[in-house]
Amino acid sequence: MMTRLMRAACVLQFLVLVLSFQSAQAEELTGILMVEISGLKDASGNVYIAVYDSDSTWLSDDMVLNQKVDIADALDGDLVRTELLLPLGDYALSVFYDQDGDGELKTNFIGMPKEPIALSNNAVAKFGPPKYSDAVFSLGAQPIIQSLSIKAL
Repeated sequence: MMTRLMRAACVLQFLVLVLSFQSAQAEELTGILMVEISGLKDASGNVYIAVYDSDSTWLSDDMVLNQKVDIADALDGDLVRTELLLPLGDYALSVFYDQDGDGELKTNFIGMPKEPIALSNNAVAKFGPPKYSDAVFSLGAQPIIQSLSIKAL
């Protein structure tokens, strides 16, 4: 009887060890992306941060994450700051200031933004939208900062 209990206790300890190891591995595979946006000191309302992980989805509705950030809650001096937890990998960001409060980026008849925007690496448009390769960055185990300057086009 005692041997069965000892075996059961060993199996239980092994399972707990395996589960805690898997949990620790999952935590290690998540990185912290700190986003700092300048140009919104006197603004109110929200900014939206879209996170993309591939060239094929870049600037489409197929994003990894779409984060709404309340400017008043995130304002720190002249910067709007927020943190995103993401799996380790390559990403690009697009940000827009929702001036009219409808949650949608307004564009003109040829698709150019009518509301202020920013892109990771402060990528700029050259005869069309910036390329994913200009905006992409790698998120590793160490926290990184993307400092973006939001502007109207």
